[in-house]
Amino acid sequence: MPKRRKQVTRGDIVAEPRQVIKIGHSYYISLPPEFMKAHGIKQGDWLPTAANHILKVIPMPEGKYASDEV
Repeated sequence: MPKRRKQVTRGDIVAEPRQVIKIGHSYYISLPPEFMKAHGIKQGDWLPTAANHILKVIPMPEGKYASDEV
């Protein structure tokens, strides 16, 4: 198993390498438990994302983003 790399923190930005895994025909990146807890994200929640050369996960307050809007 490869050695886990250290987390880097600059101001309020936390950078930590995450491993890409494949399940079926899709690819996934896990979210750190600290991020989930800090933003009140639970299993099954929908998270808006924005991507170009950078992928952003945008935690939003409950009720702001409904799964039927996807």
